[in-house]
Amino acid sequence: MASKTTIDGLELTRYVQASFKVKGGGLVVFVDPHRITDKEVGAEKADIILSTHPHGDHMDPAAMKACAKADTIIVTNPAVAAQLPADVKSKWKVVAIRAGESTTQKGVFIKAVAGYNQYHPKEQGFNTGFVFTLGGKTLFHGGDTGKCPEMGQMGKVDIALVPIGGTYTMDEKEAAEAVREWIKPKWAIPMHYGYATGGDPEKFKSLVGPGVTVQVLEPVLNIKWGG
Repeated sequence: MASKTTIDGLELTRYVQASFKVKGGGLVVFVDPHRITDKEVGAEKADIILSTHPHGDHMDPAAMKACAKADTIIVTNPAVAAQLPADVKSKWKVVAIRAGESTTQKGVFIKAVAGYNQYHPKEQGFNTGFVFTLGGKTLFHGGDTGKCPEMGQMGKVDIALVPIGGTYTMDEKEAAEAVREWIKPKWAIPMHYGYATGGDPEKFKSLVGPGVTVQVLEPVLNIKWGG
């Protein structure tokens, strides 16, 4: 099974956990890069890095540095911005937005959306999902989110990257319900499984059913948490 796919002109690569590279419209966006090194990045450095929350499997300064080039912009929320090391904040532009706020960087419209779970309630603003437009398509990345009704208020989403691991996030059933009932994307890609948590992408795919195309991607990095 491939780690990379092309959907409507966008090239998506899944590295591990919730780490993705999205390439389109002449730009490269990395979301939640984790344990990625120069070897995996190669010449395709990030124009924009999105970081959803401060957990180590999502906010990984070493991976950010490997992905970044001189003019990379990091877009995140205040919880992440407060914990980024000084050498990251001094070298790269960091834009922090809360759920409901938006920014446009390098022509990419990015909106932070609510993404919370039983351990991190909405009021904390610990995790934010991101809806962003690249190459004329709109993508959603939920980070560590449970099933939140706000997912039904995001507007049109072409590609949804949804967690299914069930620890700090939705499980397969909840994620499938969110996709079918609220997000309603054209494509869905499961993430946040098989690394530090369980989660069965084929179960998710069967529960989503017809109407949404589910693309399962193997991670580039075939590793486990702590391994």
